[in-house]
Amino acid sequence: MTEQSYASHGHHPIPTYVAAVFGLVAIVCLVGAWAFGWPTHEAGTVSLSLSVAALVAISRLYTTRLQDRLILLEMKVRCAEVLPAGQDERLGELSPRQVVALRFASDAELGALLDRAIREHMPPRAIKQAITHWRGDHFRA
Repeated sequence: MTEQSYASHGHHPIPTYVAAVFGLVAIVCLVGAWAFGWPTHEAGTVSLSLSVAALVAISRLYTTRLQDRLILLEMKVRCAEVLPAGQDERLGELSPRQVVALRFASDAELGALLDRAIREHMPPRAIKQAITHWRGDHFRA
């Protein structure tokens, strides 16, 4: 990721802009077809469908990203409570995807699996496969 600063911290959600453009085109085409008899009904319907599809994809993406941020925070707190002092700081050596995978580990195996994941550079899938006693995540949307 690039370094953020005051000049570069702005958020520009390109997929949202794309959906908005499709939505605006749909409105123009459909209103034009309805009010002025333009032959744009099909183009408006296609544009509206693309806008809805983009918004559905965006909502899933944003929901998953937000849940991942919450999981990172949850794992920091959990590691601070469960692991010996100092070991919880090692969580920062993992990628967010690895931490998300590690959340399924039981409290008893969390420390050893954390160390192993760092030492062996385990991908998220391997972390999940290495878990012997699963903690369910019943709140994931």
